[in-house]
Amino acid sequence: MSVVRLLWAGGMNAWIAAMFFITWFYPNTFGPLTVHHLTFVMLMEFIVVHASGFFGALAARDESRASRAGMFAALTALYTLFAAAFAAMYGGWWPLWAFWGLIMSRFPTVVLRPPDRDGQAALMMNWAAMTVLYLFGAFGTSALPVPPFGVTAAVIAAQHFKDKGLWPEEPYRVMAFGSIYFTGLTLVAVLNEWFVLKAARNRPPMEMNKNHRRYPNNI
Repeated sequence: MSVVRLLWAGGMNAWIAAMFFITWFYPNTFGPLTVHHLTFVMLMEFIVVHASGFFGALAARDESRASRAGMFAALTALYTLFAAAFAAMYGGWWPLWAFWGLIMSRFPTVVLRPPDRDGQAALMMNWAAMTVLYLFGAFGTSALPVPPFGVTAAVIAAQHFKDKGLWPEEPYRVMAFGSIYFTGLTLVAVLNEWFVLKAARNRPPMEMNKNHRRYPNNI
């Protein structure tokens, strides 16, 4: 299971980081509008980062499954409003479906089978790392000089950004941001699994059995 989790979380983040990095140098590798799409991905990621803290706190609550399901639905509805507003700004609804996919992937962990003590620590550490990486990455790539590489003026004009601002006008900064951010999340996924495995080895067998399932009666 540890290998599966690592391949899922670390592998997905590594692939997304590679997409940003490759697009930074060769912007048409994944399609002519990839720079536009990836810029919007980082905008939606802000909502995901914000929501992850609340979902992590919900997973740690000692509540019944029905209660957690109700709170999960309420949080999902709230963040859907923000995601829908961003999708309307973008001019398409595919980002909203992608957002729901990201949120619903947390349903088993938050509602059906909340993590044990070590799993909760990993969730909160992951959220803290996401927040730090996003904030420092956003401010760093906005304030420091970033080379455009393959994202030239002609490529930017071909993206047909509707809005003005630093990211639409200089989207190569977002390519650098995404490369750094998702590479950082890949490293966090590796560290998460290392800490969980280390804690499992050091935990007495009796405690492992006791914490195998936090809510054995919530069926």
